[in-house]
Amino acid sequence: MSRIVVGTRNSLLALGQAKPMVDWLKSQGHEVSWREFTTHGDRWLAGPLDKAGATGLFTKELEEALALGEVDLLIHSLKDVAMDRPAGTLRACIPMREDPSDLLILRPDRPEAPTLGTSAVRRERMLRQAMPQAHFTWIRGNVPTRLQRVRDGILREEPLHGTLLAAAGVKRLGLDLSGLEVRALDAEELLPAPGQGALLAETRTDRPDIAEALKPLHDTDTALCVDLERRVLAGLGGGCQQPLGALAQCLGDGRIRLRAAFALEDRIVKAEGIGSPEMALEAVLARFRDEGLGWAH
Repeated sequence: MSRIVVGTRNSLLALGQAKPMVDWLKSQGHEVSWREFTTHGDRWLAGPLDKAGATGLFTKELEEALALGEVDLLIHSLKDVAMDRPAGTLRACIPMREDPSDLLILRPDRPEAPTLGTSAVRRERMLRQAMPQAHFTWIRGNVPTRLQRVRDGILREEPLHGTLLAAAGVKRLGLDLSGLEVRALDAEELLPAPGQGALLAETRTDRPDIAEALKPLHDTDTALCVDLERRVLAGLGGGCQQPLGALAQCLGDGRIRLRAAFALEDRIVKAEGIGSPEMALEAVLARFRDEGLGWAH
C-alpha cells in the first residue's frame, strides 16, 4: 500500500470533515499523515470576504503544496474551491453531501430589529428579503468563534444578536447550540452557495492510485448536482464569493431540479429548470441571460 500526505486547512471543521476519508484510507492499509495549512482566507480578519482581494482564498496555499509534491491529497469544502482547477490535478472523490442549507442562529433575547453577523454577501442580500427589519454586520472567524460571539452578544463593541452558518459545518462539528434559537432556512428563503455541504478530495494526475482508493466513497448523484451548481457559477463568470445561490436535486427519474438566485443590490433574480441535467442548466442560464447577467453581456 502507498504513503499519502493529506493537506487540509488548520481548523477543527477542516480536520473533522477530512477524517472519514483519512480513516477509510487507513482501513485499506495506506500509510496516511497530515499537513495543516493556514490560508489567506483564514488570516483575513479585516472585513467581509468579498473585500479580501483574491481568488482561492481558502485553497491557494494547499494547491501550491500539491503541485510541489509536498502533499498528495487535498480535502476541501467544495463551495470554497475556485472554478478553474490547476493543471495536473485530478478529482479523487466527492462523497455524499451533508445538509446544504443555512442555519439562522439567534439569541432568544434579540430585539425586533436584530443585528446579524455574516461575511457572505449572498446571505445578507437574500435574507434581507425575508427579514427586512434586520441589520447586518460582517463577522469573521471559524464556526465556534462565531457562535461564541453570538453567545457573548457583542461584536466590535456593538450588539450582536445572531449569525448565519452552513448546517453542514455545524453538524460535522457536533456543536452545542443550547440556549440559542436555531432555524433551518429553506431554499425559498435562502438558496445555499453552489456546492455547499459537499467535499472535494483532489490529488495529482501522477497519483491515480489515490483516486482509485477513494472510489468507493464517491457519490455520483452528489457529484452531478454540485457540478451543475458550479456550472451556473461559471456561466455568471465569477468566483466563489459571488452573491449566487444554487441548488440541484435529483428527482429519481433521470430528471434534475435546478434552482438558482443571484442577489443584486436592489433585487434578487431567480431561475429554475427541471429536466435532463443539460435542459435544467440551460433553463437557468437562459433566465440569467435575459437579465443581462454573467457572460450574456
